[in-house]
Order: sequence, then C-alpha cells, then structure tokens
Amino acid sequence: MSRRDTEIMDLELVEHEISPLVKPGDPGLAVGVYADGAALLTTAAGAACVEFGVPIDARTRFDIASASKQFTAACVLLLARDRALSLDDDVRAHAPELSLDVPVTLRQCLQHTGGLPEWYALQALTGVPLAEMSEERLLRIIAGLRATTFPPGTDFSYSNTGYILAAVVVAKVTGRSLAEFAREWILSPLGMDDTVFRDDVSLPLPRLAYGYANAEGEPRRADTQESAVGDGGLATSVSDLAPWFGFLADGRVLGADLRDALLERAVLADGTVLPYAFGIYHTEVAGRPAYGHAGGMQGYLSNLLYLPDPGFGVAVLSNQTAIDPVALSERLARVLLGEPPIADRPGTGAAPEQGQEHGQKQGQAPTGHWHDPAGDGTLTLGVGPDGRIELVLGGAPVEFAPAEDGRWYGMGDAEGAWLAVEGDRLLLGTSSAARRPVAFVPCDPPGTEPLPDGVYLSQELGVLATVRDGELSVGPELRLPVEPAPAGAWQAGPFTLRPDSGDLLLSGDGLRRMRFTGQPDGTRPVGIPR
Repeated sequence: MSRRDTEIMDLELVEHEISPLVKPGDPGLAVGVYADGAALLTTAAGAACVEFGVPIDARTRFDIASASKQFTAACVLLLARDRALSLDDDVRAHAPELSLDVPVTLRQCLQHTGGLPEWYALQALTGVPLAEMSEERLLRIIAGLRATTFPPGTDFSYSNTGYILAAVVVAKVTGRSLAEFAREWILSPLGMDDTVFRDDVSLPLPRLAYGYANAEGEPRRADTQESAVGDGGLATSVSDLAPWFGFLADGRVLGADLRDALLERAVLADGTVLPYAFGIYHTEVAGRPAYGHAGGMQGYLSNLLYLPDPGFGVAVLSNQTAIDPVALSERLARVLLGEPPIADRPGTGAAPEQGQEHGQKQGQAPTGHWHDPAGDGTLTLGVGPDGRIELVLGGAPVEFAPAEDGRWYGMGDAEGAWLAVEGDRLLLGTSSAARRPVAFVPCDPPGTEPLPDGVYLSQELGVLATVRDGELSVGPELRLPVEPAPAGAWQAGPFTLRPDSGDLLLSGDGLRRMRFTGQPDGTRPVGIPR
C-alpha cells in the first residue's frame, strides 16, 4: 500500500466506529490498523482491569486465543523449511506416547483434517480442571486416543488437539518449549518483544488485560486458566502486532517462502480445496481476498485480518465477550475501503421486522427434526410467534431470526451462528470461514423410552460413563440429565448418546461416536484418567 493510499484512508472513521461500543469502566478492546509493517492507527476503549479502573491502551496485552495458531504453524513450517521435520511425518514418529491406530500427519494436525478428537470435549469427560491443565498433563489424556473421528485427510473438523500436538512436536524436535522456540526464531527476529506464549499462567504478565464475560450484562471475571499452548495462549498487543502484518504482507524478515507456505490451503483426499490453510483461513471482505483467524477463550475474543489488495490489516483484541471481533474487523475494513456498511443482521442491533418480512417471503422456516449423519448430532426446530426459529443448541435454548439474505441468524448465546436451507438439507454454520457448515437431513422424532441404565468404560480415556435413572455421569465431575433425541438417539447436554451392541457411542463438538464399552452388572462408577 502506497503512502498516497494510506493518506486517502479515513482513519477517523475507525475511531468513530469504536467509541460507542464500550461504556466507561466496562471491559473493552484495542484496535490496530496496519500497512507496510507499521501501525497507521491504534485506538482503545474500556478497562483492562475493571476493579481498579485501569484503561486499555495500545500496549495492553490480550490473550488472543486461537488467533495464536498462525504463530504455532509458522514455527512448524520453519522447522520443515530447515528439514528438521516434514509436514508429511506421522505425528507418532515425534510423539511415540500416542496410541493412534492410524497415521496422522503434521500437515493434517495443522489443517484440522486429521480427525483428532477435540481436547476441550475430552477435558469435560475426564474432569481434569482447566486451571491444572499443563502440556504434560494434557498429553497424558491425548496419549490414550486410538480412533480418529474420520479417516485422516478425508474431512475437516476444527480441532485444537492438533495444535497441542504441534507444540509437543516442536519441543521434541528442538529441545525447547514452543514459547522458547517462538521467542528465538519468530518473535524476536520480527521485533515483537511484547508478545509471548503464556505456558505458565500462574506467572504475572505486566500489562495483561483481565478477562471478563459480559455477554449477559454485568461483567464477570473469566480469565485464561490453562497453561497448555499452541492452540492458543499467545499474549500480545495492538502496538506489537505491526511486524506480523508486515510478514503477512510480503514475508519480510522470516521469508516470503514461509509466508507462502502459511497460506497454502488444505486439500482433502477427494480434491476438495478448503479455505483453511496453516493456522489461518482465506475469506473475502467486500469482494476482495482476505485472510486471518479469530480467537475466543473465556473472557477474551480477537480477530486478525489482512487484505493483500489494497494491503492493510486490522486487529481487534478484546477482554470481553459482548462484541463480535470478526464482524467488527470486517466492518472496519469496509470503512477503510470506502465501502458502504452491511446492514446489521438480527441479533446484532438491526430492527428485526425488516429481516423477518423478507425471510418469510423467501420461504417457510425449516421446522421438525434433523440429523447430522457424519457427527451424529441432532436438532429439533420450531417457529415462535414472531417468526424466529427456536431450538436447543449446545444444551441451551436459542433463537434464530430471518434476514434478507434468506438465512436465519443466531440471537444471544447463538450469535455468530446461522441456519440455511439447501435442497433437502439444513446447514448450520458460523461466521468463521475456518469452520465448514454442518449438514443435517430430516429424521424421525424423539422416542418416548428412557435410555437403559448401564455402565460403560472408555478404554481411551480410562473413565467410566454411567447411565442411571435418566442421568449421565462421566468421570469424577460430569453430571447431565438424559432425554430422548431425534434419529433414535438420546441427548445429554451438548452430547449425543447412541447405544450400539451393548456399548454406548458418545458424540459432541469435536467428538464423533467415541466408544464406551459396556461393563458387567455391578461395575462401580469410578475412574480418574491415567
């Protein structure tokens, strides 16, 4: 981007967009606009610490959660360039503790095509507290996994597990932790001296914003707890991100070949080219190519977005959960491009009547019972008196409102999700281009019989699941009521349960039909993960 181009950009409009978003004293956000490896603008609003009224500024550090993945991927790609490893290496060759029945390559780990079960779901099943989750402890849980959720390379399922394993591999190959290796070979050469992987959250970090959950109103503390990094865990500031956007522009300092490798899209075995690359995904803003990655963890949300033509980037880092950083960064990019804003969708501040009217003209809202044959999830959709779709998602009742583009968009807890009808299928997607929509087909309604009592053992996790008197108990902590679900299944919170020849199959976000083997009568519900 030339100096003349940057002079044409009306940066004051960015300030105008940011200032109304945060009330004084509330947790807030910081925004950076970058071109040619420099910050054209940094602005901030709100408090880094609500309790003491500490304001956010350009040097306030935030946990950027999954936006960290591009930095982890860059470390692995750097080792591949130096021939210390190959992206086609079986991850088991570097981490022999793993019990996987089939090979999963480092490339598949980094591009979410390995079918690795999601470790956050495994954590809920094992009951190991996030506050005690180190890389070593998490690896002990992952090490028992044998089955992948699909044959590696044949599908896409966003999984943080692959990036935890990437951090493990970096340590195995180099003898240095991911935090140390990234500091020496990525961050320091770029001059990003304020950026660090926090692999010990018990250590104070100067100028780190406290995290808050405020989507429901009053802010409540919600700080990062786990010390395992790679899938997330990078703390940075909008002032320190400028060199990274310079690298994304032309590969400066670290090499154009490394930048190009980072942007190489995943390709499935059937030739399908995915929008996801290596810790970064390809998308569009106002019809222009763009790439970036969002992040979300407890009290933090973020998005890093770069547009190669005309050549500027936008970073949105926040310590709260009431603002959508993906939508905001795309809106700011449109402002900088001089493009008209996109009308807010229902759930983001628009008057719903206009969207509802148009949506009803486009066709009837999808209702009834739906089943995801791949992941075994189910949905039951109804329509409220105001035309909104009502359903239970992730164990919580939510609403979707129709919009002018023919989709229905999530409200409240479902904000960022959308529903659309495609032929005889129902698609459930999110605002993130990194995640593929889930396709549902019509199915039978729920039955009336309760799930039979039983005790089941996960050989992979070393924990027992007990069904008794309409309640599911897994490991030492998880307790959920069980209810009949569509397609011959049962539902327990976010998990789908399905009996299978005396065993119990459990599916959920990032899990597909994990097998719990039926145990003899009288087996006691005990078991802490090894």
